[in-house]
Amino acid sequence: MASERALVTIILEETTTEDIGAEDTTRSYSLPEPTAYSGTTSTMVDSGTSVSGHLLGATVRSDVAQISLSWNYLAAEIWAEINQLFKDKYINSVLFYDQTRGDWDKREMFISDRSAGLWRRDENGGVLGWTGCSLQLSEV
Repeated sequence: MASERALVTIILEETTTEDIGAEDTTRSYSLPEPTAYSGTTSTMVDSGTSVSGHLLGATVRSDVAQISLSWNYLAAEIWAEINQLFKDKYINSVLFYDQTRGDWDKREMFISDRSAGLWRRDENGGVLGWTGCSLQLSEV
């Protein structure tokens, strides 16, 4: 059963300034269905050890989300489109399926490294596609 909702959607918020005033616009980009999707939920702790060797600590922040996506293959144009989403804006709102909530959630996330392996080139030297495409998004 296929779903019409993308597993991950990047929400791009832009502000344009004109003579009359500033205008906010929002557009979104649904990432293609990944071959693999994994979620990590972290708890940030400030901790140390007492003189007697006991753990002393306090939770600083819980349920910090991180998602990893990968695709076995993407056409060169699609992979470039995905990478362009993060060219000018390092942090974006992301709508994704959160493993902790068991539901969809929207959070501010930053992009880390993106990687892919060249698949092959055409007779003119153009790149046709990429294999092993992957990226990771982490909550701010």
